[in-house]
Amino acid sequence: MKIKTIILQISFMSLMMFGSAIFAQESNYKLITKELTKEQKVLLQKEREIMKANRDAFKATLTKEQLAILKDKTISRSEVRLRLMKTFTKTQKDLVRNQQVRLRKTRESFRKTLTREQRKMLKERIDKIRKAKDRGELKNGPRERNSDGRKTRPKKN
Repeated sequence: MKIKTIILQISFMSLMMFGSAIFAQESNYKLITKELTKEQKVLLQKEREIMKANRDAFKATLTKEQLAILKDKTISRSEVRLRLMKTFTKTQKDLVRNQQVRLRKTRESFRKTLTREQRKMLKERIDKIRKAKDRGELKNGPRERNSDGRKTRPKKN
């Protein structure tokens, strides 16, 4: 049950922090922001700007080797992440750790500002997204499992 709660919280904050990038239609994001108070909107905007600045600072520290790993399209995302983590310097690790701590604090402070009605509305929206029929489907059909248990993309016809 705790994992569900964590996933819900991460989904919620991702939805709120990166809503305009996630939604195909801007109208859904506007519907959510209409339900927020002015202070909540300011908090999210300020945090979004700080996160962008932190992301840019982190990108500036990447070496040519690390950029090559990121650009390699032959390996999976999880493999890219593992290889990249192995090459991080102490400074880069600190930047990532600080960003994660900041995100947790932001989630917590935002959560404290939500009213009961806002929580209910956001929970309903997340549930609606989870129950959508086409969620997670690809153009060429659903993913199938590999022999090693990982999902693969369907073959293009």
